[in-house]
Amino acid sequence: MTKVLWRGRLAQTAARYGEHAPMATVCCNACRTCTTTNILTLTAGAGLGALYASGRVARRLVRR
Repeated sequence: MTKVLWRGRLAQTAARYGEHAPMATVCCNACRTCTTTNILTLTAGAGLGALYASGRVARRLVRR
């Protein structure tokens, strides 16, 4: 009896995740673009933040 229940649950789980399987390839292809965009945005933000901080440090040194 437990073997039948286990197989039934396994089939339900496989069917549930099988419905989402076609979306996995679409999502991965889209995520590559999103990841690249996010990395470039974070890099640009970090660069601008570093420039801003160095400008503030330079102004403090000039005032002294």
